[in-house]
Amino acid sequence: MAKIIKMKDLLKKEGIELGKVYTDKDKPPFKVNEASDKIRVQGIGTYTYDTLKRDVKRKALDLAKNAKKGDWRKVSRNGIRALAEMWDALYRYEDK
Repeated sequence: MAKIIKMKDLLKKEGIELGKVYTDKDKPPFKVNEASDKIRVQGIGTYTYDTLKRDVKRKALDLAKNAKKGDWRKVSRNGIRALAEMWDALYRYEDK
């Protein structure tokens, strides 16, 4: 049989007193370490936030350089689709 845990007990365990007002100085806001977050890109794989961001920037710059040169053979349809999936995953992650 599961033990019932009361909210008061949980708060007390975390060091939070009922009726007390806390400021950012008392308890800093929760922050997610973005470097350790895993982002799944559909059909490609799993990336950390920093790696995905770096790869999207690099692929977009390569695409722009090739377009400026008029070199249409260096980028495939699948490469553009992969960039789109990576871009979308990054957008959805940052939109959270």
